[in-house]
Amino acid sequence: MDNPIVRGIVAVLAGVIAGFIVVGVMESIGHLIFPPPEGLDLTNPEDMERLMQVIPLGAKIAVVIAWFFGALAGSIVAMMIGKRALPAWIVTALIIAAGLFTTQMFPHPMWMVIAAIALPLLATLLAKRLMMNRISP
Repeated sequence: MDNPIVRGIVAVLAGVIAGFIVVGVMESIGHLIFPPPEGLDLTNPEDMERLMQVIPLGAKIAVVIAWFFGALAGSIVAMMIGKRALPAWIVTALIIAAGLFTTQMFPHPMWMVIAAIALPLLATLLAKRLMMNRISP
């Protein structure tokens, strides 16, 4: 791919796919470790509103860890393909948007809303440092 625009688009698409796969896999592992409490119907809006009150702290931490590693993986893939940091920042913006969307679907603790923004940003800064020798300034 010699065209930098095409390379950038492919980098963003691949980064988003990689990032969301990692988030999905890690959140699934978190759900296996911390299954939803008995008696909750996750298709019932009232039960969804209660969910954050009844799940353990570990389940919440598992979700924000998934956001971090999803952004890290997505950023690394985007930088590997795009050869620049910009595609990674676009991937991160999309992961942040998805995290904020999730936190608005039903009440989340404020620290999770903050983590939905801060952790992907930190992950991308880490990815940029890790990929420093492979990307253009």
